[in-house]
Amino acid sequence: MEKEWFRNWFNSDQYLEVYQHRDHQDAKKLLDLVFRNVSLKKNSLILDAACGAGRHLIDLTAKGYNAFGFDLSMSLLKKGKTDAEEKSIRLNLFRADLRHVALRQKFDLVLNLFTSFGYFHTDYENFSFAQTAFGFLNEGGIYVFDYLNEKYLLKNLIPESKREIEGKTVIERRKISESRVVKEIIISNHGPENRFVESVQLYSKKKIVDEFEKIGFKLTSDFGDYNGTGFDEENSKRLILFFMK
Repeated sequence: MEKEWFRNWFNSDQYLEVYQHRDHQDAKKLLDLVFRNVSLKKNSLILDAACGAGRHLIDLTAKGYNAFGFDLSMSLLKKGKTDAEEKSIRLNLFRADLRHVALRQKFDLVLNLFTSFGYFHTDYENFSFAQTAFGFLNEGGIYVFDYLNEKYLLKNLIPESKREIEGKTVIERRKISESRVVKEIIISNHGPENRFVESVQLYSKKKIVDEFEKIGFKLTSDFGDYNGTGFDEENSKRLILFFMK
């Protein structure tokens, strides 16, 4: 399996087709949860890490926050810019790798949402952005971390699913391999198949909290879904953590 699978997959036009069901309503629910638990002034600086096509960033900018976003995928950044322009919104976007982000600006809130974590093959790489972001944050600043719940996923993994999207057949095969959840995506349209892979390192809540606390963060809240239900290790699909510097 290609270690840097995300370079091809996230730059593929088919990525947005496969995940088109993840809409701005999901983004709004998560941002509502954030702002129910974080108090920010309108001129506060926000960084959306691995922002993808800018679903959250568009809403933040529309609300009047001084928000910035970055992603490695130029395709997703262009999509975000286009979507924002259709709403007469101008986004502050730049291209960067989570492992190598250099900024002089200080932020009041850093967002790491939608399982934009665990892509890499070492703990050092996976937690490197948290270390970097600690330096980006003002004292008292908040880091919001949105990830899958390892224990729930291991119990409820669906080995294979199939769906039709705009005339294309999408088959998704999932397995656990070397403490990673690996998904093979096969897309066909009455012709040659296109195959992509997603691979995310699995971490327990304890491991994540321990690593963030080593950096200097303090856990302030935990939730198990975008509605704000408290985290339950057995039953929560998501692991949403709020850390303070």
